[in-house]
Amino acid sequence: MSRQQPTEPYPRQPYRADIDARHDIAIANCEDCGDEFDLANTDPRTRVCAPCWDRSLEAIEIAFLDNYARFGAKAHRTVAEALFRSQALADPDDRKVIGMRIVEEYLNAAQDLMALYVALRRRHEQPLLTTFTNFELSAPSVAAFRILTAGRTSDELLRDLQLPTLADVDAARDDIPRKEWRQFAGAVLAISNGIERVQKVDQGVLLELADGLKQSTALTHKMDWLPERAMNPDQVALVVLNQRRRVLLTHSLAVHEPQLEVFIDAIDKITAAARDLIWLYLHVRDTVALEDPQPGRS
Repeated sequence: MSRQQPTEPYPRQPYRADIDARHDIAIANCEDCGDEFDLANTDPRTRVCAPCWDRSLEAIEIAFLDNYARFGAKAHRTVAEALFRSQALADPDDRKVIGMRIVEEYLNAAQDLMALYVALRRRHEQPLLTTFTNFELSAPSVAAFRILTAGRTSDELLRDLQLPTLADVDAARDDIPRKEWRQFAGAVLAISNGIERVQKVDQGVLLELADGLKQSTALTHKMDWLPERAMNPDQVALVVLNQRRRVLLTHSLAVHEPQLEVFIDAIDKITAAARDLIWLYLHVRDTVALEDPQPGRS
């Protein structure tokens, strides 16, 4: 006898509240707490209510950040450095493609650090993972980030994130092991340097390129086939067709070796800042947990 596959409990059948109602009301029971919740504006296969979902994200926050710091944060640097080394065996046209991919890794690294900063800043409003994974690099997000960080000292940046500053640690230096103090000082410097490099995304061509990459992956090494367009021999261009405006856009970028070395260095500093910012946050969380044990525990 063949075994019957259990039927999936979702999507649930909508509940018709009233025969004359204009729309059906879809109600489900949360698998965690048992409370009813409305499926409006969600996938009909959703199994948990919003509060339980947020709590589940908060429960894995530390593990996620620890894994990201050890692996995900350095991925952009690893890829960019491998691409840079591969240029030695590439022909001139291939070097342009490689160069554009390195710039993409810079933009991805910058997006991650911005997302992390904003997520930490908003951690008391919504789960850190929600902000981090939904963050997008765009003109408005870059402008908002610049307002938050431009012209601020390291201590001011950390105060904004409600994290201890170097001044705080200096004040308690006698109570902190020397190795830990040096690690903290190094992290503060790395965070400041990384944010400084991220702010360069505000330069027009990089922001336009980031926006263009969401719409197209079409690259060109020459523009003599387009009227009144030109590019230098060391440049590569992204071609974007804006159907609504009925215009063909091109975003050119220099990808010669000295310029790429600048991007590699920026990626290194940005990823270091992300990892150190996570280390600092997790270290503070651990310290608070030790100082404020849960009720009923000795």
